[in-house]
Amino acid sequence: MLNIDLEKCTGCGACVQRCPKQCISWTTKEFGFRYPHIDEHTCVKCGMCDKVCPINKKLVAPANQKVYAAVHNSAEVLAKSTSGGAFTALADAIFEQNGVIYGVAMQDEMQVKHIRVESKDNFAKLRSSKYLQSDTNDTYKLAEKDLKQGRVVLYSGTPCQIDGLKNFLGKNYDNLYTVDIVCHGVGSQAYFDKYMDFAKKRYGKIDTLRFRSKEYTGWSCGGVVVVVDVDKKKKKIPYRDFDNYYYSYFLSGDIYRKCCYSCKYANTKRVGDFSLGDYWGVEALKLALPTENGCSLLIANDDRAMKLLNSVTELNKVETTIEQAAHCNKQLNEPSKLPESRLKRIQEFENMTGEEIQKVYLNTHRKLVVKGMLKSMIPYKLKLLIRSKRK
Repeated sequence: MLNIDLEKCTGCGACVQRCPKQCISWTTKEFGFRYPHIDEHTCVKCGMCDKVCPINKKLVAPANQKVYAAVHNSAEVLAKSTSGGAFTALADAIFEQNGVIYGVAMQDEMQVKHIRVESKDNFAKLRSSKYLQSDTNDTYKLAEKDLKQGRVVLYSGTPCQIDGLKNFLGKNYDNLYTVDIVCHGVGSQAYFDKYMDFAKKRYGKIDTLRFRSKEYTGWSCGGVVVVVDVDKKKKKIPYRDFDNYYYSYFLSGDIYRKCCYSCKYANTKRVGDFSLGDYWGVEALKLALPTENGCSLLIANDDRAMKLLNSVTELNKVETTIEQAAHCNKQLNEPSKLPESRLKRIQEFENMTGEEIQKVYLNTHRKLVVKGMLKSMIPYKLKLLIRSKRK
């Protein structure tokens, strides 16, 4: 029977989905993060949960890793993408094979879950960053069913979710492609829900929330909140990292799941066929690539991935080295640091409303808020110039 280590458990859901007796359910711990709970009365000790758990499995360095800076050819796709649109290009290649995509969507009441998409019409739900842990729900089971039926599948998620999927499947499938993201850590749905209670009072009825949007601040960590007012007319409001506590604490690393601070995937030993992220600092490389509106870090970790990538025609890409990519992507070197302030964030979550946490945040982070407001006034083209001069 699986020994659930609260310091290491990633909450991938492999054990919950694979249990033949369905005796593993979810329980919540600090920050409202979910952890598996085994009902020992119905457990038959088959060992399946321990077999599919990826926690203690060793990682193997890719043998033939290729690293690219990539930008989508379409200005429309690029505008709607978080970085350079590489995920859209890979998804299109799968759709051309009548395949299906599994990725993360922010659904009703801002709940973040993995969903199954089999047409370009619904793919937009999977775009954009969602800075909290998604619920894989039963998507491992659904992906397995698709694979056994011969469908080509592209499954994207955090590295621990991809490792969980692979352990759940227990075998290699030639028709499966996986994408792991370069991940800093994840926030919890429960912590975000508390923030949303406050945000609804602050903004009104929120129809859509995007953590990352290029509309106001270009390629950066800025975002947009779309609000439906009393007349049912949509208006867009900037959603900025410095003036709301959830986004600010996420970026500072205060609210991640405990395992994120000792993450075994925070290096170049990637588990996905592809690894995707922002190619921060790419301007300093002086590549023959238009990166001002976003650039993807795209890593092909095996020959199968490279073969699929070679069929993609919508990307402008320039090969770089893994050392160059890791220079400005810290999570390719080491996990996020565990801050002392995390304990305060837990206490706030357990004892305060979202509105009260926001007030405390504004009172204790005045310099950060003022600095953020001043930076938001700098024209985007000037910011690009500053970026290009960084080493």
